[in-house]
Amino acid sequence: MTADAGSATVEAAFAVGTLVVVLAAVLAAMGAMVLQLRCVDAATEAARLAARGDPEGARRAAARLLPGGAEVSVEVRGDDVVARVRAPPLGSALPAVRVAAEATASREPASVAAVEGPDPLAGAADDGGAGTTGEPPASGTPPAATTAAADVPPTGGPPLTEPLPGRPGAPR
Repeated sequence: MTADAGSATVEAAFAVGTLVVVLAAVLAAMGAMVLQLRCVDAATEAARLAARGDPEGARRAAARLLPGGAEVSVEVRGDDVVARVRAPPLGSALPAVRVAAEATASREPASVAAVEGPDPLAGAADDGGAGTTGEPPASGTPPAATTAAADVPPTGGPPLTEPLPGRPGAPR
């Protein structure tokens, strides 16, 4: 045997070892990207729930979406709620590295209690906008001539669902 006979084996061992390290780095990067998406989802869910007035539920929901060791904080800033989420990408293998996400949501108003009495809008949809007394609307147009606001643009032009005349490519 020659002195070069074992060098191919050593080179192959180094190549395989290098490929394993590169594969591990790629898998770790992909895991960190997936964790980043989970952190964004958890922060968004936490901000939404906290904006609805349930900060403890927000923390629980975010904790369910994240792996162990994640940190969830919910902070109220005036009319906004800020949720921050931090998690280690490889568990405790790299304690100094953290993946983080932040989401902001506007606080929703408190729910309003139901009011006793008749619904003032109940008759408006049935009689074309006329009041409960059967009188025409204040504008003086009879109920049959009233048009829903979604059908007519504010300029009084054609309904929005029809193409404008003279536009190229418009069906005729």
